[in-house]
Amino acid sequence: MHQSIHLLQGEQPYLDDRSRRQLRGRNHLVGNDYLDRCSHVTAIFREILISSLAKGASAAREIAVPAIVVQAAMLTLAIGYFYSPTVTHFLQGLVDLKNKVGTPFAFLSMGSIAVIAEILRRMTARSGWSGFGSSAAFGFATFGMLGVCTDLFYVIQKALWHGLPATEQVVAKVMTDQFFYTVLFANPYQTFLYVFKDCGFRPVRFAERISPFRTFYVREMLAVLITNWAFWIPTTAIIYSLPLDLQFVISRLAIMIWVLILTTMTKR
Repeated sequence: MHQSIHLLQGEQPYLDDRSRRQLRGRNHLVGNDYLDRCSHVTAIFREILISSLAKGASAAREIAVPAIVVQAAMLTLAIGYFYSPTVTHFLQGLVDLKNKVGTPFAFLSMGSIAVIAEILRRMTARSGWSGFGSSAAFGFATFGMLGVCTDLFYVIQKALWHGLPATEQVVAKVMTDQFFYTVLFANPYQTFLYVFKDCGFRPVRFAERISPFRTFYVREMLAVLITNWAFWIPTTAIIYSLPLDLQFVISRLAIMIWVLILTTMTKR
């Protein structure tokens, strides 16, 4: 009774030496358990990160030749934009056409990029042309729809961050792009559809592939997401820093490289 009153009054309860040693022992065990769990979680995330980057690096090596071709085209257009009036006029015309046609142009341009990426992949990998029609049609539809969504997202981005200083605007756009739009929509959309394609468009095989979902997410979706960040964070930072007339064509060519990486990473 007295001890309860003391506790209510905020006083520390009396503990003999043995009780204090036991209490310290329990606290020590709890602390060690917490540290062990933190260490275990850290080790898991480190393993996931290393594994994901290894998969991304393997995919990059596999598509190195077509990627270099596309990068050369990007560099040529970037140099031409600043030094050739013909190239500047051509790129400005593309942007004017995009603004005039709107959503259909976003669909057609992005879908066409996926088809060209498939052609490049088959030409350089020497994997033959069997199934090219279905793969090209799938890429055209998948990335065509993604082009429409991305075009709308860019309109929202422009409205959200209009008025910020140039550097802050680039940072805000990259962060929103990669940690909101990509995480919540673009990465799940692409990964699920390309895994479904790799399963031969068979629902039963697809269901088996993604089960259990936690394992599928860690081994495949998270691997694609981490590779996506490794590729797109620096790429989008560069693209958002370019003149508007140059952003459109460079972003489309970057998408071509990403289609090659995604196709390779989602293959079994």
